Amino acid sequence: MFKFLWQRDKEMRSLAEIIAVDMEKLNLSKLAIEKAVMMIAKAIAKSDILIQTESKEKNKQEYRLNIQPNDHECGTVFWTEVVRQLLTVQEVLIIPLGGKYYLASAWNVSNNVLTERTYSNITLTCAGHNYPIWKKKRSSEVIHLKYDNARIRLYLQNVVGQYDRTLDAVNAMMRMSSMPRFKLKLGTATLSFREKQADGTDKEMTKDQYVKKIKNLLESDELAVLTETDNVAIDQLQINTATKAEELAKMALQISNEVANAFDIPEAVFNGNITEKSDATNEFITYAVSPVAEVINDTLTAYIVGENDYCTKNEKVMVWLARFKHVDVVDSATNLDKLRGIGFDYDEIRGMVGYPLLNTEFSQARALTKNYGEEGNGNAA
Repeated sequence: MFKFLWQRDKEMRSLAEIIAVDMEKLNLSKLAIEKAVMMIAKAIAKSDILIQTESKEKNKQEYRLNIQPNDHECGTVFWTEVVRQLLTVQEVLIIPLGGKYYLASAWNVSNNVLTERTYSNITLTCAGHNYPIWKKKRSSEVIHLKYDNARIRLYLQNVVGQYDRTLDAVNAMMRMSSMPRFKLKLGTATLSFREKQADGTDKEMTKDQYVKKIKNLLESDELAVLTETDNVAIDQLQINTATKAEELAKMALQISNEVANAFDIPEAVFNGNITEKSDATNEFITYAVSPVAEVINDTLTAYIVGENDYCTKNEKVMVWLARFKHVDVVDSATNLDKLRGIGFDYDEIRGMVGYPLLNTEFSQARALTKNYGEEGNGNAA
C-alpha cells in the first residue's frame, strides 16, 4: 500500500551512499595524487642540474639552476613547482629574464609549425605574486617543458569525471531532500485514518485517501498536518552515510595502487612495503623519475647549449639523479674503490656520496689500475 514511500526511501539512501563513497574516493585520490607528485618532484629538486661544458659562462648558470633561479625563490622550491605543474598540467613555461628564471602562470602561443612560435600575454608568478609581461617572446627565448603521460592524463580525467558525477548526485540529493522524509509505523490493530479540518474537527479518511495525502505531502513544499493515531505513527527519516573502516582501508589501498600505476611508481615504494631499499629506489628512479628528468635534460640542453655546441663539443645539461640516492660509504667502499681504479678522481667520488669537494691537485688527480691503464701510461697504478 505504501510502496511509493519505500521507493523514495530507497532512492534517498542510494544517492546518499553514492555521494558518501564518491566523496571519500575524491579525498583519497587527491591525497594519493599529491603524494605521487611530491615524491617525483622532491627527487628532481634534490638532484643537481649539471652543465657538461668547458664554457665558464655556461657553468655560471648552474648557480641559477640549482641554488637561486631568481631573487625570491630557492632552487628546491622552484623545481618542485616545475615538476608539480609538469605532472598535473603536463606543461610548464619558464621565462629567462636578466640571467634569472621565472615561472609563467598564463600565456598565449601561436601555432606555427615550420617557424618559431610566438608567446604573448605572459604572466609570471613568483613568490605568490603575479607580474605581466607585455613583450612577446620567441620559442628560442623561453624554456617550454612538455610531458605527455597518457596514464596520468587519463587518471586525472577520471578524477574530474568522478567529481562531476558527485556534483550531479549532490544536486539530485538536494532536490529530493528539499522536503521532509518520513517513514510510517503501522500497528496490527484496525487502522483508522483521520485528517484535521479547518474547524478543528477530524474527518475520517479511507486508506487510499490517506496514502494520497501522504504522497502529496512528500512531493510538495507546502506545510500540512497529519494526525497520528494509536496504530499509525510518522517518524522523520534519518539516512546513515558512514563508511565502514574496513571498506575505507580497502578503498584507500585500491586508489593508492591506481595512482602508483598512473605515475609509474612501483606499488611497493608508493605504499612503503619495501624489503630491499636499494632495489626499490632504483625502480622508482628508472620508471617514475627518469622520464621527467629526460624532458628537463632535453629542453634545457636545447636552450642553454644549442645545436652547434651539442653536436661539435658534446655539451649537454643533465639532472644528476645519483645525488638523490642515499649512499652508505662503508657498504659502498669496495665499489667506490673500483671507480677510483677506472679513472674517477677523489672529488668526483666524494660528490657522488654527498661529501664536500676538496678542490686540490691531489683530489683531482686521476689514476688507472694496471688492468685499465694503457701500456706505457705513467698514471697506471
